[in-house]
Amino acid sequence: MTQVIRETVKYMWRSEKNRLFMALTTALVLIYSLFLVPKISGDVEVDIEMMEREMTGNVIQFEEALDEGLIVPNVLTGTTAYDQWRRESVAQRELLTALKQGDAKRYIEIDYRPTTATEREASGLEQLVFNVFGYELEQPYQTVKNKVYQDEVEPLSFHIVHDRTSLQQIHLFLIGLGPVLLLLGLVFLISDVHVKDRSLQTQKIGIPMSWQKYSFTQALTAFCFVSLFYLFLFGVFFLVNGLLYGFGSFALPIGHYDPNFELGFLNQENYQVETLGRFLLQALPYLLLLGYLFTRLNTLLSLWTKQSVVTMVLGMFLILFQTLYYGRDSAELAEVDLSIFPQTYIDFGKVLTGRLEQQQLVAIPNLYTKGLLVLGATILITEGFIYGSSKKMTRQKFMS
Repeated sequence: MTQVIRETVKYMWRSEKNRLFMALTTALVLIYSLFLVPKISGDVEVDIEMMEREMTGNVIQFEEALDEGLIVPNVLTGTTAYDQWRRESVAQRELLTALKQGDAKRYIEIDYRPTTATEREASGLEQLVFNVFGYELEQPYQTVKNKVYQDEVEPLSFHIVHDRTSLQQIHLFLIGLGPVLLLLGLVFLISDVHVKDRSLQTQKIGIPMSWQKYSFTQALTAFCFVSLFYLFLFGVFFLVNGLLYGFGSFALPIGHYDPNFELGFLNQENYQVETLGRFLLQALPYLLLLGYLFTRLNTLLSLWTKQSVVTMVLGMFLILFQTLYYGRDSAELAEVDLSIFPQTYIDFGKVLTGRLEQQQLVAIPNLYTKGLLVLGATILITEGFIYGSSKKMTRQKFMS
């Protein structure tokens, strides 16, 4: 067994495609933290320079209105141009003072936000990152999160308010396309871990280990290898991003949708918060179960296809199946409840935060536990298929 583990690790480390993938993903993580995070605007984040110009213009406008005597109220609105420009400039000065003093609590207390100073056209790359991470999904919860920031978070920074700390960024990644990307990377890295032996059959065919145990050892080693790489990747991101913008805290609030549809799905009371630590703790079993499931599916597909490229394509198809064949708001597939399909739980970030039920407009009792049971049952079924397939597709047939 030790020999199989050592050879599998050596092969995965020396594989050119694996090294290229690991180098590129590490570089992307560094580029994201160093260059993209500060460019992505938070919810109604203010452009200070633009607001200073607007405030200067408003001061000039109300001073000119005062000099010209334009202080008679409008018949329809009951206000004057002087009052309007003066109130605008006072509100802008108050907001600028909070920003320049770094007073994040005062900043979220102030309701005023200038429209033009919070609007900025995002570049194509920034928009791509915005779509990959769950920024848009989290924005509706900003008001209720601000209440928690105001009452419970000390000290409070602007990086926390705008979700830039390391733990908050990991949360955004997991409620966005993060789970899908992690599984696609897993399939890419392990797709040839079994098939490679076909070119080395004279060396492998005599290993004193049962065929089932041999393939299981390879699969488990590959899964552990990828898991360690992902831990390294998250560790690099956590350290670099944390040094730049803060590490965050497990007690920070994140958005959680309460699927109570009695007063409508847009009822403000449905938009609640939970702690970031609870979310990450609940996400861990899903990460492990999904990773192991697709590792074993890779074993099953390898037994029958004997081709790494075909195995990889089929594995990626299984991951993307839900995106290709039913919409985000679908509750059934061929009149069968989607909650019994394992693909439903690939986007586990939405499962854990109630957003899946929000999309489907259906409250699903014990969804978290149900998801774990569905994935566990799918793993058992997959193991059964692997056992039966390995009996039919013997080592000799596979190597031939």
